[in-house]
Amino acid sequence: MIKNKKHTTYLEEKVFPKLKIQRLPDPDKKVYGSKRINLIRISQEKRIKKLQLAMCRWGDVFKNTTEYDKSNWRENFTSVLRMEGHLSSGLNNTLSKEQLKLANRLYRKYLGFIK
Repeated sequence: MIKNKKHTTYLEEKVFPKLKIQRLPDPDKKVYGSKRINLIRISQEKRIKKLQLAMCRWGDVFKNTTEYDKSNWRENFTSVLRMEGHLSSGLNNTLSKEQLKLANRLYRKYLGFIK
C-alpha cells in the first residue's frame, strides 16, 4: 500500500500514461450502508441472540407448563426468529420501535421480571 498520493499520481501520469484502465466495481462486493446503521444492526443482532438463549432456557426449565403457555412461547419464539431473519437479510435492516418494545417485553417475561 502506497501512502504517498503524489507518488501514485506520478506513476499514473508519467510512468504509465497510455494505460488508462477503467476499473468496474466488483459485483461480488456488497454495498455497505452507513456506519451508524451497521453498528445499530450488529448490537440488535447480539441482543436478539441473548433473547433467544433466554427463551430456550425458559423452555427447558418450564417443560411441565400448561398448553396455553407452550403455545404463547412458541408464537413468541417464532416472532423472535422473524426479527433475527429480518436483521440478517440486509445490511441496512434494523428493528422498528414496535419490534424493539416486543423484544424488551419478551426479555423481561422470560427472565422472570414482572412489569
